[in-house]
Amino acid sequence: TIRPPSQSLSVERSRSTSRSTSPSRPRDPRLIHVLETRFMQNQPDLLRLARARLRLFRTVCLPSVRRQTAWGDFLWIIRTDPALDAAIRTELIEMLRASGSLVYATTKEDEEEQGEEREREQTKQTKRSDNDNDKNGVGITYLVGSNDNYISANATLSNVRPFDVRHMLSALTSHPPSVLAGKLSSLRELLDELTVAGTQNQPSHPPNVVLWTRLDADDGLHVRYLEHLQSQAVRYFLPDYYSSFDSRPGRILLRNDARAVPYRPPRWTYWCAGTNVDWFLDARRSRGAVYPVEHTNVCVTPGVTVALADDADPGTVPRLDHDVIVS
Repeated sequence: TIRPPSQSLSVERSRSTSRSTSPSRPRDPRLIHVLETRFMQNQPDLLRLARARLRLFRTVCLPSVRRQTAWGDFLWIIRTDPALDAAIRTELIEMLRASGSLVYATTKEDEEEQGEEREREQTKQTKRSDNDNDKNGVGITYLVGSNDNYISANATLSNVRPFDVRHMLSALTSHPPSVLAGKLSSLRELLDELTVAGTQNQPSHPPNVVLWTRLDADDGLHVRYLEHLQSQAVRYFLPDYYSSFDSRPGRILLRNDARAVPYRPPRWTYWCAGTNVDWFLDARRSRGAVYPVEHTNVCVTPGVTVALADDADPGTVPRLDHDVIVS
């Protein structure tokens, strides 16, 4: 069922939903939300730049993602150069672990598949914190050694299929050493679930909805941004599951409204922010300065999101730079 994001979208809970589906009972649609972040791709040896970006990541990006009201209800894929300096990589992994964002491999199978280097790296880390298993859901975060991207307009087509969540999951699970941190078995289970769902798609059943959101490592998001995107995805792609909000912000009520005008959900759409706050160095202020910015004909890159019906061909979605989405 489509419920408030904090109750329905996490990988762990969706598995229990899929097990309860039977041939006689149509499956309920799901939202699959991927947040993709780039860190030092194609720049593995620029150590001073990497350390500066680590500070920005720790100060701006990480807390804004970790404090999302939809935390635990999306996959966070952080992509970095496979040859990133080992010390920088270790510091980044430790930063994620200390924040309660990482879920490490917990089975012997995962340990073996990710190779001896992965094992040595894990032994240096403390076991997952209590925050990883809190009652509000598990945040599934992955650090991936790859210079490929699935949402950027300049994605390399030789290695990826942009906006194709099954292709992404297959690439990660078929090449475990690329997953530098994160619980590989969860990716496998999500891929299995989506594979089964793909075989059960019927015209009379609403499809799952896949969202891809971009956030670079030196940017941040409003803490309710991803929850808002998820609720809007229900509104436009699954209108029969959306009616209004109750007194608790962001809560989706589950009653079907009769519609006077027939509505046909889109096959894909873009969302983006038109306002943002910029931070700049300022010689007059020791901590710099922030400036609000409002755009009328351009999307800022933080938070650019593509949503598509799961049964749509990802290849039909145009790959647009942020400055041409609004024309």
